[in-house]
Amino acid sequence: MRKIALFCSLFILYVLHPLAAQENDSLIVNLSELQVTAAQKKLYSEMGRILTVIDKSEIKSAAVQSIDQLLDYVAGIDIRQRGTNSTQADISVRGGTFDQVLVLLNGVNITDPQTGHFNLDIPVNISDISRIEILEGSAARVLGPNAFSGAINIVTEVSDKQSLKAELTGGSFMTLGQGLSGNFSLNSIHSFASASHFGSDGYMANTNFNILNGFVQSVLNAGEYGKFELQLSAQTKDMGENGFYSLKFPNQREATKTFFSALDWNMTNGNISYNAQVSWRSHNDRYELDHDKPTGFKYHLTDVITGKLNGSYASKIGKTTLGISIRNEHIFSTALGTQMTSPDSLAAPFENNIFFKNSYNRLVCSAMIDHSLKLNNWYLSGGIATSYSQDFKFTTYGGLDLAYFISDDTKLFASANTATRLPTFTDLFFVNTVQQGNPTLNPETSETYEIGIKSNKTNWNFNVDVYYRMGQNVIDWVKLTSTSPKYEAMNLSKVNALGGDITCEYIFHQSILKKISASYSYLSLDKKIEGVDSKYALDYLKHKISLSVNHSIFSKLSASWKIGYYDRAGSYDANTVLGSPSIIKSYSPYALLDTRFLWADKSFDVFLDVNNILNSNYADYGGLTQPGINFNVGVRKRL
Repeated sequence: MRKIALFCSLFILYVLHPLAAQENDSLIVNLSELQVTAAQKKLYSEMGRILTVIDKSEIKSAAVQSIDQLLDYVAGIDIRQRGTNSTQADISVRGGTFDQVLVLLNGVNITDPQTGHFNLDIPVNISDISRIEILEGSAARVLGPNAFSGAINIVTEVSDKQSLKAELTGGSFMTLGQGLSGNFSLNSIHSFASASHFGSDGYMANTNFNILNGFVQSVLNAGEYGKFELQLSAQTKDMGENGFYSLKFPNQREATKTFFSALDWNMTNGNISYNAQVSWRSHNDRYELDHDKPTGFKYHLTDVITGKLNGSYASKIGKTTLGISIRNEHIFSTALGTQMTSPDSLAAPFENNIFFKNSYNRLVCSAMIDHSLKLNNWYLSGGIATSYSQDFKFTTYGGLDLAYFISDDTKLFASANTATRLPTFTDLFFVNTVQQGNPTLNPETSETYEIGIKSNKTNWNFNVDVYYRMGQNVIDWVKLTSTSPKYEAMNLSKVNALGGDITCEYIFHQSILKKISASYSYLSLDKKIEGVDSKYALDYLKHKISLSVNHSIFSKLSASWKIGYYDRAGSYDANTVLGSPSIIKSYSPYALLDTRFLWADKSFDVFLDVNNILNSNYADYGGLTQPGINFNVGVRKRL
């Protein structure tokens, strides 16, 4: 602990001293292309990488009801749904596992250290999202450890205009949703608030769910003292999980409660910009392997407290950014962690006569330095970062981004970046009849190389990229033989990923057609260990093809169509009988066709979604068959 405190203290002095010592130079550097501020909510500088943005208009026209469905529109992203409508889905970016993606809400890291299965527990309705920013590839040197294969930023925005919106949706499987949101102001404080509910009887036995969300975002512009932004949110989920983690257990259920708060401050003084951020996220989880056997339930309470401080200085030679962060990750549990010295002394919240017996704490202190420079048609950005925790000691990572602008709207780019990811609490400690964690796991590391071209014209956009990621000590859950009773967490010696994405889009003007977009993603994983049944890391989306068309029908009525083809490599255990040998099956390719019909007026919208029109029989994960053809209708009224 003393080493961590000393390390952080020295680096704070290192960051603040040169910033405070700088004179107020009369030189003003144009940062319009280089600066990445919290107000803009940008994940990363767009100059040397491809930053994909799903904007409000795309969200409005897409035939989706949840964030995970929306992310499936992006090339290079693999969404593996276990249920429907945000009950649970895993995000994979460029063949990485769901634990290797960093998720942020308005620029604040909300990644769950217990397991990446909870990373999409985001307490906002999809209609309240302003945009989603996706960075594919490592972003660890800027965003910190765990931005291993990519990062996703969910953005909501506050308006100074008074507004109120109500929403009602319903559809197949007795699905019903309600939402109320609005912007309001009090003196110089502008706020956005949202409350929503979504529930369903489920598309098959034990897949019913209820989700409640509450979210408040307030912004205060304090003039010369900078800009303050406060976020407060809560979410509750209760859902049936038929076969979610093992087909042998159809009576699985889970109930979670998530609470989140964050305060962000930004200020610019001449050539110097400051950003400070503090946040707290608490996640309560009750997991039921068999709903009929309460003695086997597991209870977890995870708390994450994070503090960050960044400073940027612009000069004739570009912009230099220095930053530190301190993140404390803690869990109380009946199963995860090490045994407490005084068991049965701490009661599990929201439960009766349940006491935590185990706990685990991990303090991670990180520091980074990054420099970016634009010189004529060239752009260069490079940096290095390091993190320290008592269990895993120092991990260091960094990288370089380079771009050449052929014209104002076309660039060639190349990058080389390294990254690391710490094991989750589940990786380290989880034990049940079919899984075995491993407390001796090492952090994952990777080296990623990428080249590509990006062109944004008035009417069309075109992106091509090719990447190669060399993963070391990649963590996966595997069965070493077909007769092994459990999946065991272990560091695979090496998993290399070779892939590429092509995306093109054409926007029409004064035409019935509004937009046509197409994408293709290819991925191949080269694993070092042969003859094992992989639960996650070695199952990947080899081919993904998407075609989307938006068009008007007449007056205020329009339609959007999306067809996708998915070909997944890997296999899964299809056995449903506990204690029997594995039955290994390979994934089958499938196609999905979705559509939305939208009537948009000044004061209200009405939509009809029809999903899986082809009635395909498919599974994103294991043998968890997803619903056939289904529909949702909804109306949004601006009051």
